[in-house]
Amino acid sequence: MKIKVLLSVLIFIFLIFSILGHYKSLASNQENVTQKDLEHYLKTAKIGPDKKSVGRRTESYIVSLDDGKTKRGGFLKLTDNSRPHHQPDSYKYGIAAYELDKLLGLNIVPPIVERTIESRKCSLQILIEEFLEEGDRRIKKIEPPDTESFKNTMEELNVFENLTYSSALCQVGGDDLGDILIMHQEDWKVWRVDLGQAFAPSLELIPGCEITRCSKKLYQNLIKLKDKVVKAKLKKYLNKNEISALLKRKKIIIENIKQLIAEQGEESVLFS
Repeated sequence: MKIKVLLSVLIFIFLIFSILGHYKSLASNQENVTQKDLEHYLKTAKIGPDKKSVGRRTESYIVSLDDGKTKRGGFLKLTDNSRPHHQPDSYKYGIAAYELDKLLGLNIVPPIVERTIESRKCSLQILIEEFLEEGDRRIKKIEPPDTESFKNTMEELNVFENLTYSSALCQVGGDDLGDILIMHQEDWKVWRVDLGQAFAPSLELIPGCEITRCSKKLYQNLIKLKDKVVKAKLKKYLNKNEISALLKRKKIIIENIKQLIAEQGEESVLFS
């Protein structure tokens, strides 16, 4: 009798640990989702029939996604007013920004891919949920737990804004600050979304968006990034003038940082 009871207890304990192990494995899988995993998901997940319009001037929607295993939200953009359109705004620029983000190892633009919906090309991006907009953070004066780390992230974003000629971060009190999303309930991860108007063919940096500091990693990656690699990756989404201007801004940013280092010293300009 005692042996049967003991066996029952052991079987029960085994089952409990098996279940716990299963959930731990699932949690680990969720934590280890890579950019490539999310890109594959975006390319293959079924888009639900219901969609919520969120574009004020563009065809943009929040949609539901399901690959049979995981359900997520997505941001679908159909608008393609590429330059030389008089009011440029295109899904292509968001994809170009993501590809450039990957080349630089920034991980500041959420995964986004090109899809075809009802014979129309568009972009589909992972939807960021439960966030704090940078504009609201400033208005409400909400400070991050690690102010130095957050400040450094914003410095990196400032470099990226100049590189892509996207001025959300430099808009004083502007609505574009809503395109900078912060996962404030988790780790204060910063995301830059809706770059549909990026890559203006300007041969200068953004006025009033001065670069004063940069991470060592981003600075080194800018130097290492070959023009031919940029052209190969972005030619599908940007025209020749947009790419040429982007490469010119890259050169200016590198020269500016070099000058800052010469004047102030590396420790004052570059951070880890």
